[in-house]
Amino acid sequence: MAGAVSASSDEEGAGYIRSTIEAFQQSDIRFQRGITNAPFPPIAFLSATTYGDVEVSTTDGQELEYNVDRYSQMAGIPFLLGKRDALLVGEYVSWSRFDVSAGASEEFDVTSIGLPVGWFRQVNPDWQAAAFVMPLGHDSSLEGSGWTWQYLGGAFTRYVQNEQLWWAFGFYADVGFGDDFYIPYIGASWAIDERWTLSAMMPWPAIIYAPNRRWMLRLGAAPSGASWSLDLDRDDVAVNFDAWDLGLDVEYRVAGNVWLGARTGVGGLRGLRLEGSAVEEPDVDFSANYFLNVTLNYRPALD
Repeated sequence: MAGAVSASSDEEGAGYIRSTIEAFQQSDIRFQRGITNAPFPPIAFLSATTYGDVEVSTTDGQELEYNVDRYSQMAGIPFLLGKRDALLVGEYVSWSRFDVSAGASEEFDVTSIGLPVGWFRQVNPDWQAAAFVMPLGHDSSLEGSGWTWQYLGGAFTRYVQNEQLWWAFGFYADVGFGDDFYIPYIGASWAIDERWTLSAMMPWPAIIYAPNRRWMLRLGAAPSGASWSLDLDRDDVAVNFDAWDLGLDVEYRVAGNVWLGARTGVGGLRGLRLEGSAVEEPDVDFSANYFLNVTLNYRPALD
């Protein structure tokens, strides 16, 4: 009986996904144009990443060395609000373990949760508009630590110049623990041909090679998952988005819209920034270090 219920639930879930994709395909919304083998960005993933030891030297002579292991999961559910509007509601959870050889603590972990909500509108055949907000909270195992919250958000437009080239313009904000961050935004994506794509979409610039619909290689940068701020007075933590990982991704479509990927590279452009009475916003020099990542992605086939 339990097996029959489980099978029925799986069929209902698969049916909902198929009907949602069909509804988007029949709407006026167009996510991609032109002939390209590059898949659609994931709307759900499971990910595990390990960062090798990195040495940090501050201006006052302090030296830190640490490594980070991070496990994260995200999923979003799209809702079609009409022929031209869509809403994406999601959740994000991650767990990070820091192993510090010196400094505030020898070892601690951080649990993070986020609630992203995004809106998308097809204004006309050439222009699209989008906006999102994401409260992001962190709770560490450090003694005396409490929840700290960040609020991410932005508003953007996308202009499709032709079948191969499109542009994005907008504004992004990161408000909360530490320094607030505001920045105007411009990006572009050029599908050179069906195999090659040059993406200048910050913060994920990349060269993408997709020889067919089952394989994808990506050489580029992405925000580091090991860059954080730590307040030594209160033992509070928050993630930083001002550091980068540079690496090579390889992804393979294992079944349907499910892709298995691996990534490796150098994560030297990052750091554990210390704030509070002990260290004030230090200038730091980083040693280069490796990172390894394994990801399971769900990439819907939307054209």
